[in-house]
Amino acid sequence: MSILGTLGRYLVPSGSALALGLGLAGPAAAIQGGAPAGRDALAEATVAIGTITQPEEALKLTRCTGVLIAPDLVLTAAHCVNGDPLGALVVFFRGTEPAQPVYGARVAARYSPDPGEMLPNAAPDVSLADLSLDLAVLRLTEPVRGRRPIALAADASRVPKSLRIAGAGLSGNSVGRLRTAALTPLAASSTGLTIAQARGARVCFGDSGGPVVAQDRRGLYVWGVASAVISRAAPCGTYVVIAPAAQVFSTLR
Repeated sequence: MSILGTLGRYLVPSGSALALGLGLAGPAAAIQGGAPAGRDALAEATVAIGTITQPEEALKLTRCTGVLIAPDLVLTAAHCVNGDPLGALVVFFRGTEPAQPVYGARVAARYSPDPGEMLPNAAPDVSLADLSLDLAVLRLTEPVRGRRPIALAADASRVPKSLRIAGAGLSGNSVGRLRTAALTPLAASSTGLTIAQARGARVCFGDSGGPVVAQDRRGLYVWGVASAVISRAAPCGTYVVIAPAAQVFSTLR
C-alpha cells in the first residue's frame, strides 16, 4: 500500500470542520515551521485575503491566502469566498510583514476543476471523490503597481519534482506573518491535482488558497493553490491537496 493509501481515511474535504480556509471565529493559523518569507518573487505576489460574510444573520470573517496572477487578479481557493461575501480585502507583504495599501476586491469567477484520474501506481487507495478541489479569481478594485504577478502553469501533465507554498493566515483580527515551506509531490492525477507533503512544516487553516509554485528555465510559475489538508485533527496537517491552476485558467493568459 502506498503512503497515501494509509492516509485515505484522513482526507479532509473543504466542507468539513478540518478543511483549509473555512471562516473561523478565532485566529486562523498559518504555516507552522518552514521559513520566514524573503523579499523574492513569491513573497512579492502573495496576499492575505479577508472576506466578510453574513451566514444566518451572523457576521463571519473568512481568512485565506492568495496570489497575484495579473495586475488586477488574485487566485485563491473558492471556499475562501463561499456564499455571497459582503466584501473582500487583499493585503500584500513586504518580506514577512503586511504592507500598505490595502485593496478591495470582488469575486470574478469560481471553478471546480476536473480531478481527472490518478496516474498509474500514484495512490491506488485514494478516492479522488474525497478530495476537496476548488479555485476562485478575485478582481481588485484597481490594478496593483510595483508588484509582478506570477505566471500560471502551462502544462498540468508535467508534475514538478519540488514545490513551494506560501501562507499568511491571520492573527486575531490582523494579518499574520508570511511564511513559506518546501513541498514534495507524492501523487498526481491526469489533470494536475497533486497531493504533496510539507518538509519541516505543517500547513494550516489560514494557508488555504496559498500559492504553490515551481521553477523552470523561464522562472517562477503557479502550479496551483492549497485546497485541503490531510490531517487527523484541525487545524494543521503535513499533507496538502493542491488544486491545479493550468486546466481552468488558460483564458487568463
